[in-house]
Amino acid sequence: MSDEIEITRDGGILRIVLKRPEQGNALTPAMTAAITDAVTKVDAETRVIVLTAEGNDFCTGRVAAMPKPGTQATANDLRAMISDPVLDFYDVLRNAPVPVLARVQGKAAGVGCALAALADVAVAADNAVFVVPEMNHDIAPTLVMDALCDRVSRATLARLVLTRDPVSATEALEMGVIGKVVPDSELDAEVERLAAQLAKNSASTVRAIKAFLICAPESSHATRKELAALLNATATAEKFR
Repeated sequence: MSDEIEITRDGGILRIVLKRPEQGNALTPAMTAAITDAVTKVDAETRVIVLTAEGNDFCTGRVAAMPKPGTQATANDLRAMISDPVLDFYDVLRNAPVPVLARVQGKAAGVGCALAALADVAVAADNAVFVVPEMNHDIAPTLVMDALCDRVSRATLARLVLTRDPVSATEALEMGVIGKVVPDSELDAEVERLAAQLAKNSASTVRAIKAFLICAPESSHATRKELAALLNATATAEKFR
């Protein structure tokens, strides 16, 4: 693990801290690899993953793995180099086996906006700002759109991507990008309160809820009903073993 990221375990809490404040915590390939490894290998006692960042900004994007100027590459080459790794990373966060709680301060731009949206509960400071600025550089932000499209409406997605206008934390809450807004002075306390609250639950309960959140939105009513009953019974059965 590099000094760009810190991953620790605190009881039932897996803590991931982005540590590139001078670069706006823009993600490097090494950082995404470390997060992927930690999330896919959470132990049986983990109840919640808490994602935070040092410095003034949550995350202002990523260090793109672009080929050098003059390089010849096919669309398939570029997909394997640029697109698939990011989309696979988003899937890891979306399908984390336990809830992901994000602490968002300052700017959440591009990938940072995606990370906030992919969290099960993103708590933002009231002065946080969310923006998808890729089109300012003539980049099609379809990767970020993949992270956002099952969180927000089509109209909201189009507004974020096409206008590139920053939105406030309150607007992001109304859009469905994040889950909660608190005064900046209360951000740390609120994130710790929620993390501690989840850590007190049994692993079977939090995993059942996360499984429902992953599967239910794309299911029919009949499937959701069966899934709800099955997950509830499975989680409750753990108390009677």
